[in-house]
Amino acid sequence: MDKTEAKISRARRAGELLADPLIVEAQKHIEDELYRLFCETAPTDTQALVEIKGMQYMHVKYLAFLRAAVTDGKLAKYELDAQAKPNIIDRIFNR
Repeated sequence: MDKTEAKISRARRAGELLADPLIVEAQKHIEDELYRLFCETAPTDTQALVEIKGMQYMHVKYLAFLRAAVTDGKLAKYELDAQAKPNIIDRIFNR
């Protein structure tokens, strides 16, 4: 399997994870819990706020990582499809 096919496979797996009902439920639960913690924390408790912000940052980062994998796979699929099609010069000269 070459790099392009690996990216496409990885994108498929990342898309399945993002669409999985259990993952969607876990994502919502984590977001709700972080918001609850934020609302219950006193504005003067900077250490707790920093920790909550860090948890929220990491939650967003792993979702962004999965979404980037999906995007990379879409681009790899487009690249693979473009290689399979004859270019304009080949079509003009029937190569």
